[in-house]
Amino acid sequence: MIRTFVLSAILGAALPLAAPAAADYPERPLRFVVNFPPGGAADTIARLFGQEIGAALGQPVVVENKAGAGGAIGMVYAAKQPADGYTFTMGTLGSAIVQPLIQKTPYDMLNDFDPVSLIATGPAVLVVNGESPYKSVADIVNTAKTNPDVLNYGSGGIGTFAHLTGAMLNQAAGIDITHVPYKGGVQALQDVLANQLEMIAVDPPSALPHIRSGKLRAVAYTGAQRSPLLPDVPTFAESGYPSLVGANSWSIWMPAGVPRDIAATFHQALNKTMENPALREKFAELGAEATHSTPEELRRFVLAEKERYAKVVQQQGFRPQ
Repeated sequence: MIRTFVLSAILGAALPLAAPAAADYPERPLRFVVNFPPGGAADTIARLFGQEIGAALGQPVVVENKAGAGGAIGMVYAAKQPADGYTFTMGTLGSAIVQPLIQKTPYDMLNDFDPVSLIATGPAVLVVNGESPYKSVADIVNTAKTNPDVLNYGSGGIGTFAHLTGAMLNQAAGIDITHVPYKGGVQALQDVLANQLEMIAVDPPSALPHIRSGKLRAVAYTGAQRSPLLPDVPTFAESGYPSLVGANSWSIWMPAGVPRDIAATFHQALNKTMENPALREKFAELGAEATHSTPEELRRFVLAEKERYAKVVQQQGFRPQ
């Protein structure tokens, strides 16, 4: 009886000490783990989002770039951080959805992380060097068929949207262009500019200055409609390959186990952030459509995208490594 009373007293005394943690959240700066190098679409979107949600929460957000392995290095690092609401990360189509379909990853998105919200989606544009002879998808396909093993395409790593775009073109056209994975899409794009790599699918803003200068040529766009940033560039559907219509996605996740009230505070700030007209306009300038969702909607989105791309992975003969 005495032991029960003492234990109850201790627990009762402890509860008031724990409560302010959620009530005062956040009390210090937050960390945003970005699993790609600086300069690419994911990093740019992350920094814009981080600045705005930091303002909404009343604390600065520090971006930490943990690049490599198509985003897997950053995801593993983020998963191991304390589930206290002070660390969050960005999932992309590659790191959150496709990578586990292609190779064994040391993380599980739906078990090691708590979904927070989708924040943007955006198609890509397939580009070649400005001096390249390829002016259309048909030119690329014809060369790949008459001269197998000559062409290659780059990506920011296995399972990224650029990787899947090339794989889906191979599948749809019955060709076999070689995939060359890089640490990040920025590095791959540099090699296209240097004429060391034939092509890559990238976000339009990364390529736009080089397209305007003539250093790159845009061949096709993965969106359902033409990009307002590149109105003269046909879609893959217009080029005869409707199966290549698709988009990258960017979403926010936290290490699994964040207290519900803290997660709710963060999500409320996120919703406010994503309704900011200035931020939505900046995303549009990047070729991305700003959005937000509930955690459950994000979970369903991931499962639906996994189902779609599992068919691509299976048809391409990818196997976990």
